[in-house]
Amino acid sequence: MSNHEGLAIGHSMAEVAADNAGEAWKAEAYAAFRKHAIHNQFFMTEEVRKSNLDMPLPPDERAWGAVALQAKRDGVVVADGWARANSRSVHGMVVTKWRSTIYRGKDENNND
Repeated sequence: MSNHEGLAIGHSMAEVAADNAGEAWKAEAYAAFRKHAIHNQFFMTEEVRKSNLDMPLPPDERAWGAVALQAKRDGVVVADGWARANSRSVHGMVVTKWRSTIYRGKDENNND
């Protein structure tokens, strides 16, 4: 299997995980991802997840990957290299580092 094929399989599995989480979860997660992009110029998806612990958990954390891919398709973020994940659930693998295209700066009050 090539790297490209492996990536395509991973993306497909993330989409299935997001579909299993439901439309309401996907909408809430996308809004959280977008808000994170407004206030953070560079970040990894796991940082969005960790900053939204009050959200319901999806059945599979890979659902967050589908949210990130949708944000990329919508032009909210662009890939800006790779970083080693801190999350134990991904065992320190290399993940995408995102650069926000809608960054407006830190907001101490978390108001948009």
